[in-house]
Amino acid sequence: MILAIKKYISRLPEKIWFRAMLFSVAAIAAATAAEWIGPLIPYESDMELASGSVGDILTILASSMLAVIAFSVSIMVSAYGSATSTATPRTIALMLADDRSQNALSTFLGTFLFSIVGIIGLSAGYYDDRGRIILFFATIAVIVLITGTLINWIQQLSTFGRMNDLIERVERATAKALRWHGQHPFLNAQPPVDIPSEAVAVRCDIASGVVTSIDLELLDETAEKHGLTVYLAIHPGKLIYPARPLLYLSGKAATECDPQPFRDAILIEHDRSFDQDPRFGLVVLSEIASRALSPAVNDPGTAISVLESGLRCFEVLAQACADPEDPRYSRVHGPEIETADFFTDFFTKIARDGAGMVEVHQRIQLCLLALAQSWPDIFAVPAAEASRNALARAIEVIVHQPDIKDLKARSQKVVDSRKN
Repeated sequence: MILAIKKYISRLPEKIWFRAMLFSVAAIAAATAAEWIGPLIPYESDMELASGSVGDILTILASSMLAVIAFSVSIMVSAYGSATSTATPRTIALMLADDRSQNALSTFLGTFLFSIVGIIGLSAGYYDDRGRIILFFATIAVIVLITGTLINWIQQLSTFGRMNDLIERVERATAKALRWHGQHPFLNAQPPVDIPSEAVAVRCDIASGVVTSIDLELLDETAEKHGLTVYLAIHPGKLIYPARPLLYLSGKAATECDPQPFRDAILIEHDRSFDQDPRFGLVVLSEIASRALSPAVNDPGTAISVLESGLRCFEVLAQACADPEDPRYSRVHGPEIETADFFTDFFTKIARDGAGMVEVHQRIQLCLLALAQSWPDIFAVPAAEASRNALARAIEVIVHQPDIKDLKARSQKVVDSRKN
């Protein structure tokens, strides 16, 4: 429960309603504060025209913002539907967390509420002359803010929800997760070791789901309290069911201590997330490519763009692996994700769905060659295996012999890089 609450709080800035609420509260506070700020200013003003026209300006703002909000929401809903049908539904979470669209919608809603509160205050005689002048200048500031937000929002609408935008969003989320994984290959815990035969297995006590987060600090503190050693059997992204062990406990008190605190350190939800799951982003990228390679779409150019995006993500992983941080938690042995699993998640589906497209397989072999030659210690072996598998799929479908010969030559370069 504690981990779920922490996760919920950490995700609040990604919620549209949360940012909109903050902007709205700030707008209402600004409108109501004009009355008590006025007396603090030791200046008499004769701006009767300005203070008298503020009501008309607020009325215009309120009516226009209501239309802009309705238009913006319709655009966003349309973009979400387009992303679902053209790319993959897994990209919706990244679009919902987009800062610029949230700021735009929140600013529009905040301006609408600012205008409504100002109009109500003017109608009720809440403001004196100074307060009306302060409200006027606050309205001018809001208009400047709205103008900048509208310009930025219009600029974003030209790319929001387009294929390139979706690929870039998934790439950024994937690169972030892979960078963290490369710096902390075992979730910032100790490397995995053989689990002692007397270790006690701790299984989940709820329905099946997917691991989305693991609180290593809580695991380490609980293990320290009971004098135990924890061996994690899962990592974020793994499917969990009642018969599958979450972890193993080793120590004198392993059979006596309550396993519930250890279960509480592992958050199990219905859907995978990008945060701690470095494989999920690669799966989503491959799904975008698979959709593009389907007979109904037949867009190999998008698949090639996805391959180039995946190549950059693997480069981020390699750079992070070159400088890992020292493990932080001494009583927890973390899980290991094989590098070959990353290649399987990304390259296998693209090679399968693009088996008959020589240009796609040429780019697959080129990306594998780039990884194998640039970071042979990390990628040479899995790249060679992925290259052979991709070639085998292509040979089964492609019948033009010069194309087959070209792909064999490219694959041989990848395999040979393993030997050098």
